[in-house]
Amino acid sequence: MKKLVLLLGIFSLFSLNMYSAPDLSNNDYKLIMSSQNMQNEKEELLDINKASEQDMLGRKISKSYVAKIMEYREITGGFDKLEDLKRIKGIGDATYQKLSKFLKVGSAPTKKILNINSADEITLKYYGLSKKEIKKIQTYLDKNDRITDNIEFQKLVKKKTYEELKDLINYGGKK
Repeated sequence: MKKLVLLLGIFSLFSLNMYSAPDLSNNDYKLIMSSQNMQNEKEELLDINKASEQDMLGRKISKSYVAKIMEYREITGGFDKLEDLKRIKGIGDATYQKLSKFLKVGSAPTKKILNINSADEITLKYYGLSKKEIKKIQTYLDKNDRITDNIEFQKLVKKKTYEELKDLINYGGKK
């Protein structure tokens, strides 16, 4: 019996030496985030269509970008997708990548009607028209004073643009 206890004691000491705790004194270890931590981080993104100016400034988003985002929301009614940020002058791919870490489209926008005959270049760009389409519209308006209906509008823009905007266009008023 004594021999058995002695053998167990020696075996225990031997196994403790083999499976000792890792040496963390050199601080060479990695932080691994669980999916729950990542989920919480995503939930903390601000809804670009509802966030207040103060909320965005609180996330360290530049005051100039916040002002541009608020202007876009005021003119169009909001963002359909986050990539719409790139329609704003001064927001390219790099800035978009930075802003996308803080913002998301969490609610549908309430799109505003676009008066095609009185809209300026910035407004037309915000609604997703290309530079070429904007130039065609401006040239047409200079020549004809106004676009009277969807048939005329359809001739000036790409089919995709027309399909996206056909229900938002108002043809009243003059340039």
